[in-house]
Amino acid sequence: MKDNLHYLYGLPVYITSINPKSFDKKQIIKTISDNYNKQNIRQHTSTNAYVTDIHHSLGDENNKQFKKVNYDKLKDCYIEPIKKYFEFFWLDKKQANFNCQVVNYTASKHDSFMEPHLHADCEFSMVHYISYDKKEHSPTCFQNPYYFYDLLPNKFKLQNLNEKQSANSWLYDMWKHDIEEDDLIIFPSILKHFVRNHKSKKLRITIASNINVL
Repeated sequence: MKDNLHYLYGLPVYITSINPKSFDKKQIIKTISDNYNKQNIRQHTSTNAYVTDIHHSLGDENNKQFKKVNYDKLKDCYIEPIKKYFEFFWLDKKQANFNCQVVNYTASKHDSFMEPHLHADCEFSMVHYISYDKKEHSPTCFQNPYYFYDLLPNKFKLQNLNEKQSANSWLYDMWKHDIEEDDLIIFPSILKHFVRNHKSKKLRITIASNINVL
């Protein structure tokens, strides 16, 4: 089981894994797969810089065309990983009071793109890779939030440092973690992130949640 804290651009990012037998994984995947097969693009937006064309449930959960996903058992599985993450910040566990809300799922096996975004209405964000093949799918990409990246002299020489060590992420314009199916990643919500999906045979499914400190 993964259980690692990384410092991405100096910010704490926690990667762990969820036991797939601890919740109704097959049923959740089936429901989302059925929805995707009905309509592979559930959100399509266009700006001057990006086009988003994914099957994404955000803001569309009450659409009767699609089945609602039952997250009840899954939400219980998130409690301990979040507590473990907060142990890095609060010595007294009683101070780490929070609530966690599943906000959407994303599904894709077509060539698609989710534009760079952040979650402005929470303190921490979480992504669960519930159906993910690292040979076919791309992980979440995190953008460097610091303006000085473009000002670094000789930054390409510095990038000869260990490129797999997230402590060196300040040298790069974006960063990807080594993700596997059933992984869960928790990070400060100020980290802007995006996804570039490639055409694949297997459906890539992630579930996103917001964490608020009480």
